[in-house]
Amino acid sequence: MKLAQKMLELARKEIGVTEVNGTNCGPRVNEYKATTWLPATKSWPWCAAFICWLVKMAMDAEGVKETKTFRRPRTAGAFDFENWSLSQGSETNTKKPHRNDILPGDIVIFKFSHIGIAETAMDKAGNVTCIEGNTDGAGSREGGAVLRKKRRADQIRSRIRILI
Repeated sequence: MKLAQKMLELARKEIGVTEVNGTNCGPRVNEYKATTWLPATKSWPWCAAFICWLVKMAMDAEGVKETKTFRRPRTAGAFDFENWSLSQGSETNTKKPHRNDILPGDIVIFKFSHIGIAETAMDKAGNVTCIEGNTDGAGSREGGAVLRKKRRADQIRSRIRILI
């Protein structure tokens, strides 16, 4: 799970990045969006792009190359991450439902079409701390910043664990 730990390390450094004036764009946000198949300078929700960027940057940092069985995600859709993971080889593990086995570094897909990376395992109260793109203090999926959020585990639709 070396890649997942690198993703988490990178995500922590991005906390506080914001888009420009609620446009779903901005210098750093557009860098996230450039790791997907959609145009980086157009206005669209970017929570999944943030996760695509984390995977790409972690792969680059760790020297992990794409193979026939593992390709980095390029989707801009939170729910589509499940399809991406299921199309990989043994390098990823998807659980839907997640069965409360969230670990730091897991990609978590929320029931309200949002995505983040788990920073903690589930606590005794049933919460998981995540780092998410395109959220805000209220927890919106259209919030405009990279933030640390505490979410109830029952809000999580699935989890993806990258095993390399």
